[in-house]
Amino acid sequence: MYQLWKNWYRQLHWTRKWFPIFVLIRPLVDNFFWLKEISPLLSPLTIVGVLTPLLCLVSFNNPRMPGKIRNSVDSLMSSYGAVVLINCFVVLIYHFSVEFFGESIKFITPTLLFLYARRFIQSKEDLIFILYTFLLSCSIPLAIFGYELVFGPIRPTYLSEGRGGGSRIRGQYGDIMSYAVYITGALLIYMYMYIDGMYSRWWIGKKKITSTKMTVVFLVCLLGLISIKHVSSWSVFIFLCGVMVVFNSKKSKSLIATFFLLVLLLPIFGPLLYKSQIEPLINKEINVVKGDAEVNRAFNGRVDRWENYFIIWGNLPLYSHFVGISFTGEEKSPIMLSGGMHSDFVRNLFLGGFLGLSVFLLFFIVTFNRNSRFRVPERFLIVSSVGVFILYSISTLPTLYLPMLNYLLPIYAFAFLPRSRVYPGTPVAPSLSPFPAI
Repeated sequence: MYQLWKNWYRQLHWTRKWFPIFVLIRPLVDNFFWLKEISPLLSPLTIVGVLTPLLCLVSFNNPRMPGKIRNSVDSLMSSYGAVVLINCFVVLIYHFSVEFFGESIKFITPTLLFLYARRFIQSKEDLIFILYTFLLSCSIPLAIFGYELVFGPIRPTYLSEGRGGGSRIRGQYGDIMSYAVYITGALLIYMYMYIDGMYSRWWIGKKKITSTKMTVVFLVCLLGLISIKHVSSWSVFIFLCGVMVVFNSKKSKSLIATFFLLVLLLPIFGPLLYKSQIEPLINKEINVVKGDAEVNRAFNGRVDRWENYFIIWGNLPLYSHFVGISFTGEEKSPIMLSGGMHSDFVRNLFLGGFLGLSVFLLFFIVTFNRNSRFRVPERFLIVSSVGVFILYSISTLPTLYLPMLNYLLPIYAFAFLPRSRVYPGTPVAPSLSPFPAI
């Protein structure tokens, strides 16, 4: 597979070569996040963050960059980007700061990167190799994770008693999500390649993902989740396992593996895993449901933060609820549009109002609906990738995590390819997926 990947990479023009390199070096770059405290100009994180949208724009204007296949989704994403750009520009007029200028670049990057991915991903082969690039990049956090397991946490963070106490590892990264992105991303990609190998007579990687290798990856990801103690990632993990079972249920080998997992392992290890790992992390939510704690304690206290900012939002002029709070000049606008909201749904509501949030959600509805055009493996990939983004968006900010965008946006771009590009020269058999089109 590696040799095939190298041959593919050599054939790319520079307008497409830079992106795989950025995917590869991202987990290494993220280890130097602390340099921005000394000087943002010296931070590799800042440099890569600024270069990504710039190189997207430069690549668009190069005649060697492949043209995109027209689809109305480009107008939809461009509309979302326009709403974000206008609101950021207005906030900068009212409250200019170098810090928020940098944040604004992060806010507009998802739109530019998706439009770039629409031109980068020209075939299933392109998607397979960019996902493989992401897997190669996972070797860096995997090595750091292995070191921490053997020698102890490098920079541990400690959970409150309400979350069960104890420490969790995060390596040299800025937060737990940096590990979570690679754990759930690797699991999703391996699951797709495993299913694709079962349904395809010919596979790009030649050697298909075996059940043994899939089991090893599953267990490593499970160990990673136990170590980082991250609630959102547990929900994503459970979701991915459920979707894989549903999509893979028509294969006899998969039925045997599923039977072994559900009937033999789950009753034995499931309760133990839940009691020791998951329940302590969701104690606050359990107490809220039981009525033993206030609602604002849910989501690790994030609801309390949301309530406070929704009070501010409710007192703003009505028009700001539809187009974004930036036009009001609200003093706390830079905070309400930033990562401090801990929810992409809340952040996008404040950033673009009902208009921006509606376009944001519509994009995922349209992308999900595209799954009906493909075979089972690709349907699994599209459904799962949309689900991962939505689940993380409840209490985290996937739009601000470039490593996550590096593998999810190419999948979304792939979803809008014509079937003739995905399965050239081969008639597309009716899909066996249990998920109907919307």
